[in-house]
Amino acid sequence: MIDLMPLTLKSKEIVSPYFKNITNSVYNFTTAFLWGGEKYVKYSIIDGSLVLFYEYPKSPLCASYPLGDGDKRSAILFACDYMKSKGVTPVFRNLSPFMADELKSLFPNEFEYIPDRNAFDYIYETKKLIDLSGKELHSKRNHYNYFKKTYNYKYLKMTQDDTRECKALFDKWIEGKERTKWLEASREATFKALDNLNELALTGGVIKVGNEICAFSLGEAVSFDTALIHFEVALSGLRGAFNAINCEFCANEWKDFTYINREEDMGIENLRKTKEAYKPVFLLEKINAVLKNSC
Repeated sequence: MIDLMPLTLKSKEIVSPYFKNITNSVYNFTTAFLWGGEKYVKYSIIDGSLVLFYEYPKSPLCASYPLGDGDKRSAILFACDYMKSKGVTPVFRNLSPFMADELKSLFPNEFEYIPDRNAFDYIYETKKLIDLSGKELHSKRNHYNYFKKTYNYKYLKMTQDDTRECKALFDKWIEGKERTKWLEASREATFKALDNLNELALTGGVIKVGNEICAFSLGEAVSFDTALIHFEVALSGLRGAFNAINCEFCANEWKDFTYINREEDMGIENLRKTKEAYKPVFLLEKINAVLKNSC
């Protein structure tokens, strides 16, 4: 039997090395901690490999692909046995293509592989997000230029002192919106990130018009060439504010990185349109591997 530990902030030092240089937004300590953490995410280190186990309300138990340099075959067998002992079909979720290829080589014909379009990450060229160059981004550039010409603003790196005002801005942003489960979960995750800004080693940026924060963003480097944006919020009705925080955050914090990962759209139509409108250079595929019979 494997020992499962809740994923807490204290786990970061233990598990973060296993996520090194993985650009898939799900295989990231911050993501796992903010969107479940000790309540719904547990972990085990099995023969040198890290495996996360997810058990969200109304969702069956599932696992991550084993991470690290350990014996992945052994870790997969243990994980399968654990999931079967809980009465569920073993599923490893959100695999990057290289993970799926490795699993196929370890267990030929044992798993069914199902791409999950709603979970694909949107990957952009950093330079293009900064410059907003080209005809296809003309409207985005116009909104940003309007913001620059209209408002006396300044960009600043976020500090812990800004977080209370950022929370208030988030609550302004959701005013009038339908309080869906996703929106409530987003609020909880954003506030958790702001409360633990330094402990999570996140990089944040804010835009102030006058003395008030009108936009903020949070992210982190996940590899030598890719930064991951976790959250981006701007004051509704302030034309160009979202475009401004996008450009300014990339220009001030991530200009030395080739790519920006802006995560998935979760199948939310408006979110998909927004992410597609910024013209990603590619989508990072995520695949669910479902055990056919037995490992």
